[in-house]
Amino acid sequence: MKIDLLHEFYKFAHRRIPLYGILILLGLMLYTIGTSYKISPYLLTQGFGAGQWAIIIIIALSVDMISMEYRDHTMATLMYKTSNKSALYTAKFIVLVIYSILLLACGVLFSFIIKGILVGSRYYWLENYHGHSLINALLLNVGGTLIYLLFIVAFSLVLILLIKNNATVIMIGLAIGFLGADLSSLAMVAFPSLKAILAWNPLNMINIISQLSNNDMQKITYLTNSQLIIANLIYAALFFGIGLSIFKKRAI
Repeated sequence: MKIDLLHEFYKFAHRRIPLYGILILLGLMLYTIGTSYKISPYLLTQGFGAGQWAIIIIIALSVDMISMEYRDHTMATLMYKTSNKSALYTAKFIVLVIYSILLLACGVLFSFIIKGILVGSRYYWLENYHGHSLINALLLNVGGTLIYLLFIVAFSLVLILLIKNNATVIMIGLAIGFLGADLSSLAMVAFPSLKAILAWNPLNMINIISQLSNNDMQKITYLTNSQLIIANLIYAALFFGIGLSIFKKRAI
């Protein structure tokens, strides 16, 4: 496992994609500001959209992490060097999770820099926002995004192993990121008698990136913070297990 992990880190670190991901995140955060009516406390707590954009970037990287090996015919070499497919798949998952942490940390750093340049002292990080200071709300939302990324990384790996088409998987990821929460809410409104069950659907999980700092979101998700966290972790474990099973059985 250690050798597989070091090998995956080495490959990932020596590609340009990780750097591009960070630069793209910065560009998309600036795009969010440009398309917003004004910079508000809400926008600050969301890190200028850093969490939402990080999700999209990680989906694309997760897809490429697997498809690249098959596309470049390097998967056979990897299988030859390791006798444990489980360790190889787990190593790829861990690398993606650690990069997710790095990406979100960059998002927080960029948020401080952008706020300092564009807003200055108009809003103080210690100002109250839904019972939290702005800085605590930002960190809570980043923490929620990280938990959701465990789920979305595992889910993306399953999709690329099943569908084997990068563009299709990324489109599905975009749909989940931009429409998932609305579709989940629509389903619970349409079937109110089933909302206690529908609240646990996968599309509802993305709301964790906002709910931890805003308890009013519970009126939309119908789940408490702890329930939403547990559900995301359960889905992450479930999809990780499914992806691992598919990976072990897939022909090279």
